[in-house]
Parts: sequence; C-alpha cells; structure tokens
Amino acid sequence: MIDRVSVSECCICGACSNICPKQAISFSKITNGFQYPSIDADICINCNLCERVCPILNPRKYTVAEEYPKAFAARSEDIDTRLSSTSGAVFFEAGKYILSHGGYVCGTVFDRNFQVKHIMTNSMDELCQMRGSKYAQSDVGNIYTQIKRVLEDGKDVLFCGCPCQISALIRVLGKQYETLYLLDFVCHGIPSQSMLDAYLAELENQKKSQIVDFKFRDKARGWHNSCVVAEFKSGKRYSNPITIDPFMRGFLSGTTMKESCYHCRFKGFSSGSDLTLGDFWGAEVELKDWDDNTGISAVVVNTVTGRQLLEKIHVQKQEVDLNTIVKYNKNLIQSTKKNSIQSEFYEYANLYGSGKALIHFFRESKLEKLKRITRYQVKYLFYWLSGRKKPLY
Repeated sequence: MIDRVSVSECCICGACSNICPKQAISFSKITNGFQYPSIDADICINCNLCERVCPILNPRKYTVAEEYPKAFAARSEDIDTRLSSTSGAVFFEAGKYILSHGGYVCGTVFDRNFQVKHIMTNSMDELCQMRGSKYAQSDVGNIYTQIKRVLEDGKDVLFCGCPCQISALIRVLGKQYETLYLLDFVCHGIPSQSMLDAYLAELENQKKSQIVDFKFRDKARGWHNSCVVAEFKSGKRYSNPITIDPFMRGFLSGTTMKESCYHCRFKGFSSGSDLTLGDFWGAEVELKDWDDNTGISAVVVNTVTGRQLLEKIHVQKQEVDLNTIVKYNKNLIQSTKKNSIQSEFYEYANLYGSGKALIHFFRESKLEKLKRITRYQVKYLFYWLSGRKKPLY
C-alpha cells in the first residue's frame, strides 16, 4: 500500500487519494507543516491501486523525441496581460485558446482564505484567477478524476501543475488522450500551505488588519523587481521585492520546502509534460532588444503536442538555445540544495510558530538593507551621469 512511501520520498501529488475507490486515504499525517497521505485501515480493501499509480513507487522516466526539447523565449502580445501574469503570460494565452474552443483549464487559485487549490474551469473569470505564481503546496482534491471524466466526454483539457503532479495525473488517467495538454514549470520546490498561513497571519498581526488581497509576484515595480504584495482591510499595504520578503527568502534559500523536493525525481524534462514554462531570467543580458521589464517566459517544448499548442496561441516567440534557459534556471535539471539551517529553523518554528521563524531567520538585516540601498544609488548615479534612463532592475 501507499504507506510504503516514506515522508522523505512522498511528493504529496495526490494520485493515491484520487484513485482510491473507497476514499480510504486522507492527508492527515503532519510533518513540518506538510500534510502526507494516511490510510484508514478500517475502510481499505487492499486493492493496491494506490501503489500502482504512485510515481515514487513506479518511476517512469519519460524521454522526449530526438528533435526535442526545443527552447523558446515567448510572451503575450498584450502588455496588460503580461503585467497581470508572473512572467510572459504563456499559460494564460494557452488557457484562453483552450476555452475559446470549448475546453477546460485546470490550474491553481487562491480561495477566499488564501488556500491554494487546483480547480477546473471553462470560465474566463476563473482563468484570470489562475494567473500568478502561488508558492505553496496545492490541494488537488479529486481533480485528476474530474479531468478524466471531462476527457472521456471528448473535451479539451489544459492542465498546469508541478512536474510531480503531471506525472501523477498521467498515472491516474492510465492512457493517453489526444485532447489533453500538459504544462509544468521550472520547479524550485514547494513550501507548505501551513507555512503560508502562518506568514499571512504574521503580516496581519503586524498591520493589525485582515488581508483582503495577496500576490507573490506583483509587477508594479517591474518584472525584474517583482514584489510580494498584501492589501489590508484597513487600507494599509505591504510590499517588498521577492529578494527581501521573508517568506520568499526562506523559500529561495532552500529551507522551507517538502523533503522530496531536495531529491526531486522529475527533473530533466522527464515528467511527461508537453510544455515546461518559467521566467526567462537573464533576459536583460540575453534578450536586450526584447526585455521591456514586463515579463518574458522561458518555454521548453517537450512534445509535438506542445509545439502545436505553442504555434496556435497568441504569443510573440523566438527560438533560443536550450542551454541559455538552463543557465539561468538550474532547477530544470537539478534539485534545490537543502539549507543547512533547516533543522534549526523548524526547531524555532515548533516553539514560536512558522510566521515568527520566517521573520527571525529571513528578515533583511540593517546591514543588508544598507548594502542594497547603496548598490541601487550607485547604479542610479551611473545611469544619471551617462544620460540614460533610470534603471529598471
């Protein structure tokens, strides 16, 4: 049964709970804030379907055809669409195409309590809610079985998820569908929902007001200076670049992710996805003529289906060397290294709460702030003396 998979191995993909005919699997085993699957022995009928679909117990490395992968820089033709999305809005444009042809899109949204959930929709309003990165473990619920029902009706479905979730969906479906489009992304790893809950509660405590809107990657200061932004009921506002915000610093440092992310089995274009999306980091060096600081996507095409979808959607694109994308997105081919302070971090979190731990370990120090301001002022002075515009990043 699925209890053969240890906490350190489990990627919390949800394949086991989706396939279980008796709903005997719940996510009630808590470790470091992550909810791992647990079997109710009184309900389980020992059918072992959970084992058969588990991507950890049944590793299946998908290899791309000889002419793939191919790499592209791409972005929506509409600047407002780019500004409302994390990178170049390729996922949103793909979703629009699927909806316009009577299909369904499956991706993540925040619910009213800022819980990250996978939903399936044929609504443009809900597609808009899927825009933007959400750095927390998503609740997939029974989304894989929902997708299977829609595919059996002959409808197009676009699914976007982590590489492990792509692999899980493929196993639950059990066969290929010509109307299914699979998009994953360059995955650094995933923090827990409880970590996000605790951090938002800490922000609310600091501002003495309830959060009414939250974004991980707001572009008001430009793509290269994406900010974590929280809007409060009182009218107050929190905004800090992702390189300064404590939650994002904890995430980017390799401290707050689930254990399996540190030895991810789905790197190297092996999840089975048709397209892999990410930010085209390094665009200010590699794509100077294109980079207007509104966002550019790195797109890796893994299959003929992925190439056909990319050709059909309304994006500007240019082919690039795959190594150029890998150079700035190492997580395409390798896992994030675990931070050596992780044990100390969780010891502190167990005593004082995860929100306070994030502030304690990852709040920008006065020295760091002084260095950052000084670097920006030197850069700004250089641009002013040279007669150029204020730097965008």
